[in-house]
Amino acid sequence: MEQFLDSSICEDFRSAINATHIFSHDEHYKGNFSLYCAIMDRMDDSVKYLNAHSDLPKTETDFLVFIMYTCMVLDAIKELQRTLHFHNKYNDKTSDDTYIYFKNLCKESLKLEDDNCPTDEQFFQYFRSLAMAHPFETSRVKFLKKNKETQYSPWPIINDTLSREPLVGIRIYSNKVDDIKDLRFPFSLLKDYINSRFQLMRLATESIETIVNNQLEIWKSNKISDNSDPIETLKEISETLKIRFQKTYDIKDLTTTLTTKSTNPVNNDLIHKFKNNLISKIPNIVESVNNLDYNTMTSIIWDNLDVRPSDMHEMFHYQREKIFGSLSRYGTGDPWGIDQLHAFIRDFSHKWVVIDSEKMSNDEIILLVRTACYAEWNSQIHLNK
Repeated sequence: MEQFLDSSICEDFRSAINATHIFSHDEHYKGNFSLYCAIMDRMDDSVKYLNAHSDLPKTETDFLVFIMYTCMVLDAIKELQRTLHFHNKYNDKTSDDTYIYFKNLCKESLKLEDDNCPTDEQFFQYFRSLAMAHPFETSRVKFLKKNKETQYSPWPIINDTLSREPLVGIRIYSNKVDDIKDLRFPFSLLKDYINSRFQLMRLATESIETIVNNQLEIWKSNKISDNSDPIETLKEISETLKIRFQKTYDIKDLTTTLTTKSTNPVNNDLIHKFKNNLISKIPNIVESVNNLDYNTMTSIIWDNLDVRPSDMHEMFHYQREKIFGSLSRYGTGDPWGIDQLHAFIRDFSHKWVVIDSEKMSNDEIILLVRTACYAEWNSQIHLNK
């Protein structure tokens, strides 16, 4: 069954917002980020309700709640148009598009002349006011101000049995006219009006995508320089990631590994080979960052920083997990990590490096654990050739 309001329009807007950190971090846009978050959540709930209650309401309460959720949808669209500045053809009061839905109703039921007819939006605000918002004093619409008329409504009209077509409306009292007036119109007409405004959310999504694409083009044009110093290159990558509102902890881990000094000369040769392999990957990292491909950047870093040899002893992965969980800069400092380090040294790493858990810094221990794994992996590669 086709939805009254296409929920994928809301999903597309949310995807466009969440595809980038621009709107949550950029000073030019982040002032509206909380507004957009509120709009997305309210729109999801409102559209869900309106779709579930798109048949003619059965009770006055059902109808008033339907109008309430409609108001949230329409107000959300107005806020998006106000902040994103997309073209809204319904804002031009000289255009026929502004009078598509309710002009004939105003002429026939309210006996208004063409030049005194409200726009569709003004009519809905008038109807909303009498139906639920200000049933005891509705007077601000232009055609009422002209005669200083105030209207009142004792109840909305639903389940009208006078017509084969499902009608809704309001009963109207006036301080200027003794006659009681019933304003009725097809429920389908109201739904068509709501949907026409809801469709404007597509333009909001297009505006978001335009902002993002323009910013991405700027970022793509700003290339990381070809620096012969790997540490300086990593610093530039880190600064570039910050400008693009990307996380930098992968680069920090790589930088820490490359800058950590060895305190035992016995380990120097293998450490040198491990670090050289990492340095050889920096041009690929630069290329991925220049291409805004941060997933590839992360994969390159961790495929080479966190090498996993195959066919290891039974507790290998558990021991590594506890060592890093305790000693890395994100670690907990849990003494169990040191116990597992001693087991790791005994079961495996002693054949490649010398680790002194009492004298070495956590960074050096982590470096040596990774170096031993790289040495084992490299040995296995050469054995299998």
